[in-house]
Amino acid sequence: MMVRRLGRVAASRGALVGIAVCFVASQACGQEPRSSSAGPPSTAAEAAPSFQDTRPPITAYPAELLGLLAPPAERGPITLRPSFGVSEEFNDNVPLNNRTRQWDLITRFTPGLTLTVNRPAYQLSAGYTLSGELYANESRLNDVSKNHAFVATGLYQITRGLTVTVSEFFALSRSSNQVVSLGFATAQQETWINTFTPRLTWEMTPRTSVSLGATFAVQRFLDAGAAATTPGSDSNTYELTTSLEHTLTRRLSGTAGYTLTYLDFLGGQENSTTHTPTLGARYLLTPTLTGTVSGGAAITQLGGQTSVGPAATVRLVQGLSIGSVSLEYSRAVGTAGGLGGTTDTQSISGSLVLPTWQRGLVVVFNPSYKVATSVSRQQASQVDVTALSVPLSLNYQFARYTSVFAEYTFFQQRSGASSTAQADVDQNRFRFGLQFGYPFNFE
Repeated sequence: MMVRRLGRVAASRGALVGIAVCFVASQACGQEPRSSSAGPPSTAAEAAPSFQDTRPPITAYPAELLGLLAPPAERGPITLRPSFGVSEEFNDNVPLNNRTRQWDLITRFTPGLTLTVNRPAYQLSAGYTLSGELYANESRLNDVSKNHAFVATGLYQITRGLTVTVSEFFALSRSSNQVVSLGFATAQQETWINTFTPRLTWEMTPRTSVSLGATFAVQRFLDAGAAATTPGSDSNTYELTTSLEHTLTRRLSGTAGYTLTYLDFLGGQENSTTHTPTLGARYLLTPTLTGTVSGGAAITQLGGQTSVGPAATVRLVQGLSIGSVSLEYSRAVGTAGGLGGTTDTQSISGSLVLPTWQRGLVVVFNPSYKVATSVSRQQASQVDVTALSVPLSLNYQFARYTSVFAEYTFFQQRSGASSTAQADVDQNRFRFGLQFGYPFNFE
């Protein structure tokens, strides 16, 4: 059974790589995009989505793929880079369960492949890694195919005012908190997720733009194993988002949006539908500091009942000459990483991304704190959980074909008294290694 499941996963992953390559080949007839303005945006056209806006979440990038976050201008028009990495990890809670806590040293061998395309009309950034693992203590966990990661970002300007963006994220790992949405842990079990997000943005007038986006996310828990006391809940997420932005002044823009979310749980949990209308604004506080706020109501239909709760997003983004720093608060209805059913989730997160601080060095710091509670007391499984994650990653190319990388993550999760699944976790992970890669540049 496991062989058949992994076969389906591998086939899905191969299809994703094929889509990314076909995307590059099929867009050669695109038109050139307009040049960007150096000053603050005064119209909706100047606030069109950028290549960086389409990226998967920063947490999706393992240290071996941090080079994809560097500015496209630093690379050739088309670059294909096969690589091979060797790393050592110390993990003080491999089972992701405080009741059965056990440390281990894990040696990883990681072949990888990255593809970057930087053309006037379209851009693509994609990377894939596969890790084989050797455990010093738990040799029964040794395997060559239990860790996969694929991230891809694409942008294509169809015409001067019409832009298509796409992002893709696939991951498979035994560490469920590194894979599932929102980063909650369901102990050590083989888990995979695939998220596909296309978006179309149309600049209707010089001051008004409208966008239509969709998200399809698949979340699966294949093998709970002996250590997993809280086996995850499989789910599909279907989401459709529309938004309208109008420039009111040189610094201020107003926004209106609507999101439809359908959560499909594959066993034991009731499906739900959430309607989220929002109103908001975007304000340019300084030429490099942007504030965004939006809010509305999350109207959820679950088990024949309707509940109404708040939905909000507040974000500050500071552009730096060497990267960016951001702070965000969000509240929305979704899945709590497979802990069970529809949840109201609040998140506070920060992000520091420095891709040009020093030549060849990429640094990422992305702490977050999340709280998830069940939307209704009538749900079969009740969720009341908090999670704190503090990850720091870096990748430094000190020679033409050689990089050194390191990752450290502190993770803590606590379950409330009303939570059906008790999943308390304290974990420290530290990994460092060497990566060898040779770039092939094409014009």
